[in-house]
Amino acid sequence: MIRKRSVPILLTALAGSTSALATEVAVCTDRGRAVLELADVQSPLHVENFLRYVDMGYFSGKVFHRVVPGFVVQGGGVDRQLRGGPTLPPVGNESTNGLSNVRGSMAAARTQDPNSATAQFFINLEDNPALDASAEPGYTVFGRVKEGIAMFDEISRLPTGAAGPFKADVPTPLVAIKSVARIDEAALAELPVDGREAALKEQITAAAAASNHTETLRLIGHYRALCGADDPDLTVLEAQAALAMDDRRRAVFVLEDFLATVDDTHPSYEAATALYREAVPENQQSAARLAADCDAPETPTLPDGGTATMDEMVAAQTQVREFVAGSEAYLSCLTKVIDDTERSAADRNAAIAEHNRMVAAMEQAAAAFNEQIRRFKARG
Repeated sequence: MIRKRSVPILLTALAGSTSALATEVAVCTDRGRAVLELADVQSPLHVENFLRYVDMGYFSGKVFHRVVPGFVVQGGGVDRQLRGGPTLPPVGNESTNGLSNVRGSMAAARTQDPNSATAQFFINLEDNPALDASAEPGYTVFGRVKEGIAMFDEISRLPTGAAGPFKADVPTPLVAIKSVARIDEAALAELPVDGREAALKEQITAAAAASNHTETLRLIGHYRALCGADDPDLTVLEAQAALAMDDRRRAVFVLEDFLATVDDTHPSYEAATALYREAVPENQQSAARLAADCDAPETPTLPDGGTATMDEMVAAQTQVREFVAGSEAYLSCLTKVIDDTERSAADRNAAIAEHNRMVAAMEQAAAAFNEQIRRFKARG
């Protein structure tokens, strides 16, 4: 949990960084475009981790789900239905890299475990040095907003409230990330000043027609970097090229956002659906349908009973109770799927497997919390 605190302003080199070597990415959203300059040298682990998500198309359709005015705008972890998904392994904390959580900086969101950052990130709306490393690890800064901070300010002014699994701070309406792409200034400079999008579309179409899949994906990356106008046909070409290159993850991420936003009457919808069936095995499609029907609770991260304070243990107890209550509701929903004879056998079998997994997760969470309680009491 990120907590805001009023402390003196601390400036760092990142706030004024203009390194020509820094990797830059374009973030295209429902509210406009922003350019992020990444701290390749100071935060190599986090930058590498972030770019892996960028290159696989992971952020397509993810939203900014947490907005605290005058503090942060956070996103990158849940989709338009406020559902999470699988992530890469967490990355080690780099908060002692000399960079501070100043206004416009980009940092990795995490749990109480300092080494738990995955895909979620936040933009600091003002100087928040309370989030920096001190005696304890802080929140790793790994980039800054080079262009478009006004967009994040605009998002921060949206009304917020409870939605989905979140009790507060979810903006209305949700602001989605359409894409995040690396910026290649040299390649973009070769395009005509006027009609760059049209020129890129022609090149993409030609590359796809020639089955030059590598070139198709490279050119689509440039189109995304410009935050070109939404074009479902290009998404289909991107998915086709990704599948041809055996990059199923990229195909799945872009197709899932396509299917969530494009009407089924669109001429490309049938082709996108066929590609999705090719990219996602039937058992995974059943799991996706289950996720749409039933909300799985997030397993709480427990404090170390050997060092935690009483307040931290009480908070953990509350989280465990909420997890159990959410799990029971989830199991009830899964039972309805299992008992629904009109559902496909694949869906019902997936629900049975998920039911068994959830029961085991509940037992493991209870046992883990009891162990931390034992360690806490053993301290005397």
